[in-house]
Amino acid sequence: MAFHHISLLTVVVVFALRSTVEGRSTGALRAACFTLTPQHGQNAPSTPNPGYMIDVSSSFYMPGGHVQVTVTGPNVWRGHLLQARNVNSGAIVGTWDNLGDNQILDCNPGSSVTHTNSMDKNILNVTWVAPDNGAGNIFFVVTIVQEFTIFHVNISSEVVTEVIKTTTMEPTTTTMEPTTTTMEPTTTTMEPTMEPTTTTMEPTTTTMKPTTTTQEPVFDQVDPMFCMNEAGDTMYEPMPGTNCKKYIEIIVAENRSFVRDAAPGTAWDTKICNGNFPFFVRCAVP
Repeated sequence: MAFHHISLLTVVVVFALRSTVEGRSTGALRAACFTLTPQHGQNAPSTPNPGYMIDVSSSFYMPGGHVQVTVTGPNVWRGHLLQARNVNSGAIVGTWDNLGDNQILDCNPGSSVTHTNSMDKNILNVTWVAPDNGAGNIFFVVTIVQEFTIFHVNISSEVVTEVIKTTTMEPTTTTMEPTTTTMEPTTTTMEPTMEPTTTTMEPTTTTMKPTTTTQEPVFDQVDPMFCMNEAGDTMYEPMPGTNCKKYIEIIVAENRSFVRDAAPGTAWDTKICNGNFPFFVRCAVP
């Protein structure tokens, strides 16, 4: 009887452990939304990253726009959790489309992409949809689960910069045609006793000069507070009090910064991360 009890207990424990593992094979749990760490018992993330990477279709996006996101790596994997996050706050932002064999994980707020099964995978290809009012500069981050005890956390992409929409009004010109006023000559004749006299008024011409009215372009809002280079390792922001004639270059990895002068005749434009004519720059920190 003791042998039968032990065997039954062993079956129950094995079944319970298997159910716990298989439950995660159908997608990440909400508990992993903010840490991006799988709930795999005492197992810790594996380091270093063997070569998994995130590619994006563009280094820029506009509010309401789309960015294609592709995850690849040197080895197949079984599970993943992919998010877009704001560079400054770390908040999860945007929604997802073209999911293929994946599903949405509601992280409230924000949404993530996770797997639906534990079959081997060698690529993840989905579309991120930006909020209509924008989300600031962002980056993508993914956790890859090769198997239950081997997983890689917080694999990041390059920074994707938000481009602010601007509205420009073309200059308008109003021209008034010259006008000419001519008065006919008049003749006054006196009685025969007096010599006839003739009074003639010279024609007069009045000309109005053309006038031109030009409206300056109107911008919806000021430029972003900062921008990043394409490599994502250097940040640039305007120098306060210089009306963007100077800017601060920040080497992120080295935590060093330098004050630079914009090229003569230009101002630093964070929309394009370069010098530009001051006419097109709406300095965020004048």
